[in-house]
Amino acid sequence: MTADGIHAHDGRPYDIFISYSRVDAERALQVRDLLIARGHRVFFDAEGIDAGAEFPDVIDRAVKGAKVVLGCWTPAAIQRRWVRIESRIGLDRGSLVAIGLEKMNPEELPAEFYNVNVLDVSTFDGNADHPAWQRVLGAIDRRLKKGGPALPDAAEEIRPTEPRKRRFSPLALGGAAALAIAAVAGGGWYAAGGGTTFDQTAVESSLDKTVKATEPVMANALVSALNDIETDNNGKTFWALAQLTAVERTLTADEFKRFDAAAAKFLGGACHCVVVDDAPFTIVSVWTLTAYGAVDRAPPTPVIEALLAAQNREGWWSSAMDAADRPDNAATYVTALTVIALRDIDGTLAGNPALQAKVAAARSRAVEWLKRRRPKAGANWADYPDNSLRTDAPSISAMATIALLPEVNEAEAKEIAAGYVAGIDQLSPVDQSVSNDIIVTRAGGKTYVDAYRHVPLGWEVHALAKSYAFLSGEAAAKAARLLDEAKAIRLSDPKLARQDWMLAEQFLGLRGARDALAPPAKPKR
Repeated sequence: MTADGIHAHDGRPYDIFISYSRVDAERALQVRDLLIARGHRVFFDAEGIDAGAEFPDVIDRAVKGAKVVLGCWTPAAIQRRWVRIESRIGLDRGSLVAIGLEKMNPEELPAEFYNVNVLDVSTFDGNADHPAWQRVLGAIDRRLKKGGPALPDAAEEIRPTEPRKRRFSPLALGGAAALAIAAVAGGGWYAAGGGTTFDQTAVESSLDKTVKATEPVMANALVSALNDIETDNNGKTFWALAQLTAVERTLTADEFKRFDAAAAKFLGGACHCVVVDDAPFTIVSVWTLTAYGAVDRAPPTPVIEALLAAQNREGWWSSAMDAADRPDNAATYVTALTVIALRDIDGTLAGNPALQAKVAAARSRAVEWLKRRRPKAGANWADYPDNSLRTDAPSISAMATIALLPEVNEAEAKEIAAGYVAGIDQLSPVDQSVSNDIIVTRAGGKTYVDAYRHVPLGWEVHALAKSYAFLSGEAAAKAARLLDEAKAIRLSDPKLARQDWMLAEQFLGLRGARDALAPPAKPKR
């Protein structure tokens, strides 16, 4: 494995990582040489990656550390596995600049690149003064200077000529959702005389208004997804439907019948799972169970059994259901979300005591694994904690906290809640989504890049609300301050307008926070 066009790397990030298909090597080399002549530090893999090979560590580090990922796309290249992985990493990190070496039809781009503007360089002749090349350099310079997203000249953008059909996917979606959120009620948090007063009712009321204003949008999204699934065989479309069902949770009898039929269609095969990007993706099964639990129906037994069979003997799940038995494949977020899903369906399994016991045992193993991975006080939980490329983040801490609080005794719950609050200093932006892009090795030797996009804010607020009852002193005051800030959250934020899946997950988190802060229901007489 070599990186041509550069001197020995001294540990500094590369300016530019060039992603290309081997069949386009001649044109990619031309691009590389022009960039080097301009003085940029360029990573260019001269050997390429063979089909079926693992993603080399040197390329993994280079693409994740580069200030710019230059995607050299053609209609064929963008379908190549490694070009898509490298470009996706650049997209997730805000470093992608995509160029079309050939004319590109935007309708044929993979769904995850729906919103990517592609600079057309199909007429580029190698002349450094060519207008198309100058536009590429301008986009690169804006990335290097961190002056905002690299936007092409309006005349050179590749955009659909007609509106696209809406899709609601946790990976990449289009469509618009506009909300009119009611005004937020007053109240808040304050400190006086050394004491802390938290107007919990005001926060709960504010969240309730936001949730209720968003409910019609979620209902319409569910109807759209149910209609789409009848003619669509894409596993990501069912994934979106499962998530929307879990979020909506007020299905009519006919809507549930249609969802149940879709689940039989997509999870009725030999693996009783949904394949995403050529791998059996655990999180789709988890959302499916959550959807059934949300409407208080027992999920299909084979789907439950398949998920339980994918659990590692130490208690964790990975993003791929056929992950190799390796500690670095252990995913905190998947394990935490699975604990929540298995807890949600527990009551629906009362008619099958044997399966209910198996589910409880699997959940218990997962809880113990999560408890063993608890970070020290003040630190955040790590996703893929035994992987050298792990990421510590409040969003992962939030998922683990929500998973564990109902599973432990009061003393442990106080420690977990205090630990979570100690690690979060501010709420994430409402439009933020992040991906770890961890490479998972599968049992057969193939690799899978976990590009699941986390939407932190909703989870963070939900975990704060769940934790508040267990807190005291400074930890309670800090949680109160952050929850008070949550009153300002607007799901009508225009940055969410083309990201309906983010809207859905934020809605789920805010609703959970509202419910956690609501006063206990009075017993009926």
